[in-house]
Amino acid sequence: MSLFWMLILVLLLSGLTMLVTKLAYHWSPLASARIHPEPGRKLRGAKLYPRVFGNMIFAGGLVLTFTFTLESWLVDQAPRAWTWIVLHGALVLLVYDFFYYLLHRFAFHEWALLRRVHVVHHRVRHPHSVDSLYLHPAENFLGLALLFGCMVLLGPLHPLTFIGVVGTHSLLNILVHSGLDLPFFPFRVLSFLARKHDLHHVSMKGGNYASLTPIFDRLFGTAE
Repeated sequence: MSLFWMLILVLLLSGLTMLVTKLAYHWSPLASARIHPEPGRKLRGAKLYPRVFGNMIFAGGLVLTFTFTLESWLVDQAPRAWTWIVLHGALVLLVYDFFYYLLHRFAFHEWALLRRVHVVHHRVRHPHSVDSLYLHPAENFLGLALLFGCMVLLGPLHPLTFIGVVGTHSLLNILVHSGLDLPFFPFRVLSFLARKHDLHHVSMKGGNYASLTPIFDRLFGTAE
C-alpha cells in the first residue's frame, strides 16, 4: 500500500475514533464513566463544530503537505528489523513529547502572544473527544510542525514507523480528550491520561503539560 493511502487510512481511523468516543461519552450506560459531566455546557453546536471541522480539514492538509514535501527526509524504504521499526517510533514520540512539553509549558502558557492562541483551546473546561480539534489554527500548525520536525531530526523512518508515529500521535490526542474514565483493560492507561488532561483544561495555571505520557511532568514537577 502506498504512503498516501496509509495516511488516508490513519486520518479516517482518527475520524472514526473521534466519532465513537463522542458517542460513548453520551451513551447512558457509560454515564458513570464520564470524568466530569457538563449538563450546562455552552460550547456546542454552531459555536463548536465549525472550528472543529475546519481544523480537521486543516490538519489533514498539513499532514499530507508535510509528508510529501519532506518525504525524502522522512521516509526510507530500506528493510529494517521489526524491533527497530517499533523502537525508532517510540524514540520519535518520546522526543516529540519532550519538546511539546516545553512548547506547551512555556510558549503556550507564559508567552503573551501564544498564550492568547492557546486560550482558545482552554475555553473547553472539561473536554470531549471533538474538543481535541477545538483550537486556534496556529496551535494546530505548531503541534504538527513540531511532530514532523522531530521525525526529520531522527529520520528517515521506515514507512511503518512513520505511519505508526503519525497514527499514535493522532489517536492519543483524541483519546486524552475523551472525557471518559474506563477502569478496565485496555482503557485503564488511556483513562489515566484523560483524567490528567481534564485537570489541565480546568485552568491556564495548571500542570500536566506533556501530550503523550506523564514522564516529563513527573520529571519536572508539573504533574497534578
